[in-house]
Amino acid sequence: MESSEAVPTGKGRNQEARELSLCQTTEELKTWNLNERQQQLVDASGLGNLKYMGDLAINRTMLRVFCELWSKETNTARFHDFEMAPSLRDTAYILGIPIIGRAVTTGAVLNMSSEELLLQYLGRVPGSKDCRGSRVKLSWLHSKFSQLSEHPTDKEIACKTRAYLLYLIGATLFSDKDKGYVSPKYLPLLSDFDKVREYAWGTAALAHLYKALSALASSHSIARKRLFGSATLLMGWIYEYIPAMRPEMEDDPALVVPRVCRWAGHAISQPAKEASDIRKAFSQLRVSDVNWEPYKGMDPASIPNICSAPDSICFSRTWLINFNVREVYLPDRFARQFGQEQHPAGDVGGFQRHQWNASVDWSLEYASEIKHFEQLINATRPDHTAVAATCKTTEDVFTPASTAREFPGLKLLAVVESIKKELPTITRFLEQRSLPVEVATSFARIHELLEDSHLKEGNAAVDAGGEGTSELTAPHPPAIPPHGPVPDEAVQNGSDHPAPECCDKPTGEEEEEEGDGKAGEEEASEGSEDSEEDGGHKGRKRPPLRRSNRSCVQAKRFKNRGGKGSQASDPIVL
Repeated sequence: MESSEAVPTGKGRNQEARELSLCQTTEELKTWNLNERQQQLVDASGLGNLKYMGDLAINRTMLRVFCELWSKETNTARFHDFEMAPSLRDTAYILGIPIIGRAVTTGAVLNMSSEELLLQYLGRVPGSKDCRGSRVKLSWLHSKFSQLSEHPTDKEIACKTRAYLLYLIGATLFSDKDKGYVSPKYLPLLSDFDKVREYAWGTAALAHLYKALSALASSHSIARKRLFGSATLLMGWIYEYIPAMRPEMEDDPALVVPRVCRWAGHAISQPAKEASDIRKAFSQLRVSDVNWEPYKGMDPASIPNICSAPDSICFSRTWLINFNVREVYLPDRFARQFGQEQHPAGDVGGFQRHQWNASVDWSLEYASEIKHFEQLINATRPDHTAVAATCKTTEDVFTPASTAREFPGLKLLAVVESIKKELPTITRFLEQRSLPVEVATSFARIHELLEDSHLKEGNAAVDAGGEGTSELTAPHPPAIPPHGPVPDEAVQNGSDHPAPECCDKPTGEEEEEEGDGKAGEEEASEGSEDSEEDGGHKGRKRPPLRRSNRSCVQAKRFKNRGGKGSQASDPIVL
C-alpha cells in the first residue's frame, strides 16, 4: 500500500502527484510463508516489527511537500521559526526496532562481489537479469526463498530466514534508488541469528532516511524525485507531531510499540489534499501547533527492551552510520521533542557524503565516528539510566549534547534520574491520592540530592582550578549549554579555515585563559605538513577569552581524513 490520497483528475494534478516516487516496497511483506522455527528466529532478531510497515498508507503529496522544507546541512526540516526532524527515539518507537548496538557496518564485505556474498550466506546465485550492479532484485529473493520444502533441513531454514531478513530490511529500511533492489552487503550482519539484534538497525535506518531527504533537497528534476528512505517512518513521524496532518480516526488506538500500528488499519482515512493546501498548512505551522511530546502518555512497561531509547543517546550529537552512509545527528536543534528548552542553534560543520565502494572498509573509514556512538551507548547503564560520557580521544566528533559537565565523584545525570523517581509521589499528591507526609519525604530526598551535588561541584571545581576547568557559580548547570555545543565552520570548497575561539555571551567579567596551550589538540589538513595547536595559535600566546560563569564552548576545526572531501571534527569541549 503506497498512497492514501485521492488524486484529483487532470493532467497537471496527476503530474504533481507523480513527482515523488517511493522506493519502499512493502506490498509483499506478508506473502512469505514462515514456519514456527523461522518466526522464532525473526522475532529474536529484533526486526520482526518491520512486517507491520506494509499496513500504513503513505500520502505521497504530503511527503513531497515536507521534503521541500528539508535542510541537507543540518538534517532538519525548517519551519517558520523552529526546526524538527525524526529522531532516534522516533525511529525506535514508530518502527519498533533497536537503535542501540553496534554500527551497521563490517569489513567482511571488503572486495567481495554480490555473487560471492549471496552464495556464501544464501547458497544461491541469481542470474544476470536479477542483478543490477552490486544489488539483487527483491523479487528474486521472494521467488527463491519465500517457500519452504515439506521437510526442510536446518541449513535450508537458516538460508531462507536470512533471505527473508534481507528482503525485510531492503523493502522497508534500506530501499535502493532503483526501486525493488537491495544490497547483499548486509548479509554478514544477518548470518548469526543470535547477534542480529546487537546491531543498531534503527540508527542505520535513520541515516538512510536523512541521506534520502538530503538527496531530494538537492534535486531539481521531477524525474529524480525519489524517496529511497523509509516512507513509513517519515509518515508516522508527521502524524505523531503535527496533529493538523493526522488522518481521521474512528477511535484513538492504544499507545503501543511499534507506533506505526496506531496509524495503520481500516479505522482511519486520509482526506485528499492538494499540495498547495499542505504547503500552506506547513508554512503557517507554529510552535504551539506541534505535539512536541507524543510519547508522554505511554506506559513504560509497554515499551519492549529492544526499543529502549534513553536520552543519553537520543539527545546527544553524534554520527549515524550505515556502511558508507554517514549522517550528522543534531537533536539540540529540535530540543522540544525531548521536553527541553530550545536554545539558539549554531552553525554546523560540513561533511562529505560518500557513494558505496566495495574496496573501502567503512568500519575503518568511519572508525572515530563509530567510536563516538559506542561511547554514548557505553555511558548508559544496563537499566538504561544515563551517566556522563567521557571522551578521551581527539577523534570524537561531538561531546554529547545531553551530558552535563562532569566532575570527579559526581554524575549529574544520575542525580537527575534519582530526582525523577520522586516525581510520581508528587503527582499522586496533586491528584489527591497521596499523603502530605509522603510528599514531604520526597522533597527531603530531593533537597539532600541537590545539596550533595552542590557541595561536590564546588569541591571539584576547586580541585581542577589549575587544569583549565572553569569554575561553576550556578549550583546546577543545564544539560545543554545556553547555545548548545557548536561544531566549527564547514570546510567549504576544499579550503580549511580555523575556527575562532567561541564562548557564551560575556557577563561583564573577563577571565584569563588558564594554561598555555596544554588543552590544544594537534590538527592537520590534507596535503599540508603544517600543524597547528590550540585552534591555530601555534607559536604565539593565545589571547584572553571572555567566559561566562556557566560554560564555554571551545570550537575546533574540522580536519580532512579518509580521502578527498571527507571531514571529521575534533571534540567540542564543554
